[in-house]
Order: sequence, then structure tokens, then C-alpha cells
Amino acid sequence: MGRVGRFILKVAAVLILIVSAGTFALSLFTGETRNGDNLQSEFDYLITVGISQSGEESSWKDANTASFMDTFVKSNGYEAVYADAGSDQEKQIEDVEGFIKQGVDYIILNPISEIGWDDVLEDAKKAHIPIILVNNGVDTDDSSLYSCMLGSDYGKQMKKAGKWLDEYLKEEDEKKKTASEAPTQEESEQTDSEDTEVNTDSSKATDSSASIFDKIMKSSSTAKDETDSTEEEQTEEDITIKIAAIQESIGSEEQLMRAQGYQTMLERYSDWEMVAQQTGDNSREEAEKVMKLFLEQEPDLRVVFAESDEMALGAIDAIGKSGKTCGEDGDIIVISFGGSKAGIEAVKEGKLNVTFECNPGQGPKAAELIQRLESDISIDKEQYVEETYFDGTMDLDEIIENRTY
Repeated sequence: MGRVGRFILKVAAVLILIVSAGTFALSLFTGETRNGDNLQSEFDYLITVGISQSGEESSWKDANTASFMDTFVKSNGYEAVYADAGSDQEKQIEDVEGFIKQGVDYIILNPISEIGWDDVLEDAKKAHIPIILVNNGVDTDDSSLYSCMLGSDYGKQMKKAGKWLDEYLKEEDEKKKTASEAPTQEESEQTDSEDTEVNTDSSKATDSSASIFDKIMKSSSTAKDETDSTEEEQTEEDITIKIAAIQESIGSEEQLMRAQGYQTMLERYSDWEMVAQQTGDNSREEAEKVMKLFLEQEPDLRVVFAESDEMALGAIDAIGKSGKTCGEDGDIIVISFGGSKAGIEAVKEGKLNVTFECNPGQGPKAAELIQRLESDISIDKEQYVEETYFDGTMDLDEIIENRTY
């Protein structure tokens, strides 16, 4: 081998050393996903998660998406692939098919509709890609096509709402009872006047005692008869708590679960009656129209459930325009589901009685479920996030300040 050949070998050897050293140094800072893509991470590999959001038409959805994207980051050992379906199911199915072709490790799916998912979920199953449904379920006979469904526990929310309303009504009755038993200023003055009077004609009082006794007995009898008559005239309708519901989209997971919750609630509290139900299409304007109709049809309406804060605000608008009041000590009790910043602000202002939280912060719980699946630990099909409620008894300033939706 000549000088030129040896020189070439030396150069090649140096290049190999440089490349090897560079590769080793790079390996200290890189991991790779299971599909082989090199990604910067402190982990052995990054778990790729395809996130299919149904749409971003609300601040709640924005917060929901942010929770996933903030959780599934490289520093936590994940690589997120995001797709917004824009409320178009055909596009959403294409998005999920795209995730499968990319070879993601997991898919988080917030389905627009419950139907039409069997084929694409079957494809995911064949590719060994677990599906985690969020917020809405799918209508399928094969539950093995998805790992679990993560969202709000609507049944638990309804139980809490029923208990809250029962306690609120009891407190109202107690307030009314206390107020009715308290003497008015006129009654107090009359009592004081009677206590200072001196009876100077005892003989006259004695002579007429029998006559007075007869009159008292007759008056007492008459009063009793009038009381009995009044009680008989008090029909069941007079003591019934009339309730109406402004619903989510008919047929949605939330609407169906809340409908079951109302039924359970009415069975438990026998003096409550659901007198009207109608969808408000999750719109403030539509909910105002629905509430106006409720008030026209049921002037004695006592309680309204709004299945979103946005619809609750519409109901409040209609109540105000009707001349009635709502909120604390109002004519109508308004109960909402959402826990949004706008809803909590309405509670603070005394317009909305209570809002039950639907927590959009599902990212950490989804990550927890993925880690369990990674460790081959079985998980329940139904998974829920922690949620609370907000009413006028709470200090809401800090909560409102830190609310992101």
C-alpha cells in the first residue's frame, strides 16, 4: 500500500473516531421513541401520544387541550402529536388513522360522536395501540377496543347537586320559620301596652266570665275549623318544589347521564317534581330563550338546573328580564355544571347559587393511566378526575384569579 493509501486510511480512522465520539456524546442526551425517531430526552425512550381533540370551540376545551399538551412533554418522557378535528367526525377518524400509521404508542381520543368508531378502533387494536377515551364514550359492542374512558363522574355530580339543593331548601325553610316567629315592632308595642294595663273592674269581669268563656270556645272552634279548611285547601302542588332543566345536546354522554341523575334525584326527594326539560344547545342565547319559555309555562318554578355555566348565564338573563330574582335569597335557585371562571364569578356576584366543577385538567390522570398500562397493571374501564363545587359560602377571589377557563 502506497503513501496515498495509508493517508486515506488514517483520515478514515480519524473520521470514524470523530463520528463515534460524537455519537457517544449525543447518546448521553438523546433517547428514542419506539418507532425509532431520535428525540432529545433524559429517558431511555419517549412515549408518543396521539391526542385527538373534538374541537376547540370553548375555553373549557382550550383548557382541556392545554392540560394534555403541558403533561405530555419531553421532560416528562413523552412526545405529543396533536390534531384538532374541528367538530368534523370524518376528519377526526382520519386523524386517528394517521396516528396509527405514524406508529404512536397511545391515542387519547375525545370523540365527537359515539357512533362510527368500530373500524378505526379495530385498526388501533391490531397495531397494539391502546386507546384512552376522554369526556365521551363510544357506542360499540366490543369494549376491548379501548382501554378506558376518562372524564367527569356525572352520576356523582348529580348526587352532590341533589344533596346540596336539599340542604339549601332546608336552610331556607329554617330562615322563613325564624322570621315568622319573630314578633313585629307593632306586636311588641301592643304586648307592652297590654302588660301595663290594670284591670280595675274585677267584679264585672267575674260576672261576665261565663259569657267570655263561651265566646272564647266558640272563637277557638271557628279558628280551628278555618285552619283545618286552609290545610285541606293546601294541595300537594303548593308544597311541591318545581324543577326545570336546560340540557346539553340531546343524546350526548353528559345529557344521558344527567337524565339518569335527575330520575334518581326525584325518586329520593318525593316532593320534587321535574316540570320541564329542553336543550339549550350549550348556548347562552338559546338557554335564555328556553328559560323564558319555562317561566311562561311554569310561573311557580323554583329551581333550574343548567348543564353548563354558559347556559346558566342565559337562564339568569331571562330571569332578570322577567322581573324575578335568582341566586341567594332569590325567587329561583339556579344550579349549574361547569365550574368555569365566568360561572364562579356569577356565584360571587350572587346571581348563580352553585356551580359543580367539570374538571378539564385530565392530562395528569391520563399520564398516570399510561404509566399503569406501561407496567402491565390492569385499570378500570371508567376513570374519573377529582372535582369539587363552588357556592356563596366560599372565598372565591383566589379561585377566580387562578382560573384558566
